[in-house]
Amino acid sequence: MSQPDEDAWSIRLARKADAEAMPAIERAAGAMFARIEGLAGIAGQHTVPVDRLLRYIARGHCLVAVHEQALIGFIATEPFGRELHVWEFNVHPDWQGRGIGAALLRGCMIDAGNSGFTALTLTTFAEVPWNAPFYRRLGFADLDADADPRLAGELAKEYGHGMPPGSRVAMIRELP
Repeated sequence: MSQPDEDAWSIRLARKADAEAMPAIERAAGAMFARIEGLAGIAGQHTVPVDRLLRYIARGHCLVAVHEQALIGFIATEPFGRELHVWEFNVHPDWQGRGIGAALLRGCMIDAGNSGFTALTLTTFAEVPWNAPFYRRLGFADLDADADPRLAGELAKEYGHGMPPGSRVAMIRELP
């Protein structure tokens, strides 16, 4: 009998039952910020409420990564006009470094493009290696938030909730 393949994971649309497992993944991923100077105790301390996740799932704006039946990552988005905004994106630390995050993001880009969206947007930490530098490798570009009132407002809210000044960046990925 063969051993189970620990690298055998897949991406699919989230289901209602997945929402309860998402905050634990978000907390585990958020704990990684404790090793970043100035971010310990800031990032990852508040998870997306399950009722909000259920709204994203019901609208088809949430993908998950699964291994066997266990959730190991997710991406939750919301439309704003013809742009799809990434609100939350996490891979459990035990599963990072296997291409799961890139697969989730690429799957999201494909779905968004096929659904008529022209771009993905997000806000993230400018210097944390698995944040803005990761997104740049996947074709995202820094965006002058002053040129986009919605994203400027989002950054202002994040700073108002205690994010260190200048630590965040708005990003965009144009879709074909």
